[in-house]
Amino acid sequence: MNRILFSSLFLLFLIASCREEVELDVLTPASHLVVDGSITSEHRRHAVRLSLSGGYQDKEPYQKATGARVEITDGANAFPLEEVEAGLYLTDSLAGVPGSVYTLRIEWEGAQYEASDTMSAIPPAFAPVVFVDDGEYRTMEYRRHQFGFPEANRWQVIVGPPDSLWRPTYTSSLGQQIGVDVDTAGAYTFTYFTHPNIEVNGLMNFEEAHFYGFRNGRTVTQKRFGLSASYYQFLRALFLETEWRGTLFDSVPGAVKGNVSNGGLGFFSAQAVREVSFEI
Repeated sequence: MNRILFSSLFLLFLIASCREEVELDVLTPASHLVVDGSITSEHRRHAVRLSLSGGYQDKEPYQKATGARVEITDGANAFPLEEVEAGLYLTDSLAGVPGSVYTLRIEWEGAQYEASDTMSAIPPAFAPVVFVDDGEYRTMEYRRHQFGFPEANRWQVIVGPPDSLWRPTYTSSLGQQIGVDVDTAGAYTFTYFTHPNIEVNGLMNFEEAHFYGFRNGRTVTQKRFGLSASYYQFLRALFLETEWRGTLFDSVPGAVKGNVSNGGLGFFSAQAVREVSFEI
């Protein structure tokens, strides 16, 4: 018995001692142009952001694509964009027309890229977000993703800063969730999505409701954005690879296909907007 035990321990020692260090080559993927841009039915300057893709483990910010020639066309008119900072291109003030097809054209480092989307009709009217009386505050409920609605929409609720000329400046209750931005003036922008289906991955990543409280007197602007079918499918695929990952129903990770030609990544969208404004 002792001889067998000794032999077994000696064999385990040999197995543990036989190691060989292998250096694995990390693949460096080729960089692709990444497009993040849109035109809406709002009369304003519309933005297109251009950058380069990078490796999954890259720690540095993605490189901006500068010096590109960028324009948006509706088939009859071309609207050039100006690069106002590295990788950020803006139109002059203009408003898109619902029902029109808009095409983004980019020339950058000898290559040409295009992306097209059709602007939907103005979304239906809606009831404004509710602010509930909560003592000294008026609170709104915020969820990033909401399911089971008749159609897909992107929403923004913009709560303006306090008016220091007429009212004292109050600090609202703060919680930094995905989709919530606060600027230096104290204005809040909430971005969320309503989905037409029940997404299992989205429900498995269910986030409890967050409540934000504001004092009376702030101006609220609420916007409902109509999404083309192709743009919504892009967003849905993007959420499945980002915010909705980590459940039992995850699929094999994959690239999110956009509408940019010539190997470009991302999406250029055309979105009609309905807007209401009111005061808390």
